[in-house]
Amino acid sequence: MTTKPDPLSALPSGQSADQVGMYHWDVRAGTWSWSPEIYRMYGYRPGAVSPGPELFAEHGHPGDRPQLSEVFERARRTGEPFSAQQRIAAADGVTRAVVVVGAVDQDEAGLAKIHGYYVDLTSARLREAEQLSELAGEAAGLQRAMASRAGIEQAKGMIMLGYGCDSATAFELLTSASQRGNVKLRELAEGLVAAVQNPPEPLARTREYLESVLARLTNV
Repeated sequence: MTTKPDPLSALPSGQSADQVGMYHWDVRAGTWSWSPEIYRMYGYRPGAVSPGPELFAEHGHPGDRPQLSEVFERARRTGEPFSAQQRIAAADGVTRAVVVVGAVDQDEAGLAKIHGYYVDLTSARLREAEQLSELAGEAAGLQRAMASRAGIEQAKGMIMLGYGCDSATAFELLTSASQRGNVKLRELAEGLVAAVQNPPEPLARTREYLESVLARLTNV
């Protein structure tokens, strides 16, 4: 009988470092890799388990499987970016609501690799409300607050287009980049909008360009 690793205790809420994690799946090699944040979403210490389809199935909610299967099959067939909601019954006893955002790398032989992000949305609405409240407090008046919100909404729309995700996921990715780079959310959003409106070359690959702009603006 295999002894499972001791799971983490329930994570404290509001820890932004644990809200977004990166994953990589080499389809041909059958290997998976997770950043430490995803291990924690599943309720384990980083490196305590081996990522793979068995762990994905063990902790996934049965009701989500048909939708996830359809999303992954469409991505495999079309090679287009995707996003899907999933409930994780984590090893620490906590059920987490996440969104899986991914991009597909294909070569002449077909599907090769899938990579992207897990976004924990459990407290996303609360954090968004807090962020907007902070913006309103910093603003000299309602007009500035409205202008800041408009810039954030524009940036969210660009991320939604590039990643094929919903509004909450786009906001989570934007705030995560803001926190990692210690850049104010309003300034990051305005910089992203300005860069995409005046690109150095036609945006043939929107997602890759957005990632490069976010990395440059946050110095990450």
